[in-house]
Amino acid sequence: MTRLGRVRRRFGFDRNDLRRGVDRRQRAAGVAAVLLFTVLAPPASVLLAADAYRSGVRAEHRNVHRITAQITHTESEGGAGVRHTYAELAWTSVDGRTRTTVVPADKSVRPGMGQRIWVDAAGNPVRHPQTRAATVATTAVAAAAAAAATGIPLLAGYFLVRRRCDRRRDALWDESWTSLAQHA
Repeated sequence: MTRLGRVRRRFGFDRNDLRRGVDRRQRAAGVAAVLLFTVLAPPASVLLAADAYRSGVRAEHRNVHRITAQITHTESEGGAGVRHTYAELAWTSVDGRTRTTVVPADKSVRPGMGQRIWVDAAGNPVRHPQTRAATVATTAVAAAAAAAATGIPLLAGYFLVRRRCDRRRDALWDESWTSLAQHA
């Protein structure tokens, strides 16, 4: 028997007269789940990936820039063996106001040193803009998550059908053995 023939037989796509109705129902449920997945998963993946990509591109191109803020004050906190250092940064925004923020810092920083930070158009501190690699990675994860969210309920449904069919098969086997024992 060829490899393809074994695969066909394993999944019930042969014309075996010994297959029972319960076997055909299980096969039909499996085929329906696969067909539903092939119909639903690609559009869901494309839609979610496109949305994630657009969002990522917007995050890449938001209006932020780097400035050098001056460290005005440092403070160390901590107990036995644990020390945290914080630095207070000050800078002048585009509108001329002096802004300050406190950030975690290395223990080697001292007042008067410069620290590069990202700020938005209003001069508020923000996280660095998203990278292209992060946008692509987020897009791929979104597509995979959409496929998984489509496939997992279908797979769970198939496993429930299979479990019920297995119980029915076991009952049919018991009936057959009982019938055979009574005729012997």
